Order: sequence, then structure tokens, then C-alpha cells
Amino acid sequence: MKKKITLKIQGMECPNCAMKLESLEDRLEGILRAEASYHKSLLTVEFLDELISEETIRAEIKGLGYQAI
Repeated sequence: MKKKITLKIQGMECPNCAMKLESLEDRLEGILRAEASYHKSLLTVEFLDELISEETIRAEIKGLGYQAI
């Protein structure tokens, strides 16, 4: 089933940070779209929950050096 979450991201301060987080779309199977706004410190992710969990997405964000609040 397709799900959509919006997460507040701590540590996203520039366009490069946003691009790094948007790369989750290419790196992880099951993510359909990842859109980041460094101005608002938000990351919106659309994903298929049968292929990837929200917990896995949060762990990947942490692995990139950011904190999903």
C-alpha cells in the first residue's frame, strides 16, 4: 500500500543537504518519491509499505547524518 509521511529533519541547512536526503529515492527500494525543503526542514516521502517501513526510512536518514523528529 502506498503511504506518504512528512518528517521534520534536524540538521538540513542547505540545498546540498536536501539533495542528499532526496537521494533516498534512488538508494532504497520501495521509495517512490522523496522531496526535501531545506527552508522548512521537511522531508516528504512516498513509499510502498510492503517493501520498506517508516522505521527503515528513519534509520537511513540517521545514517546520512540527520535526525528525523
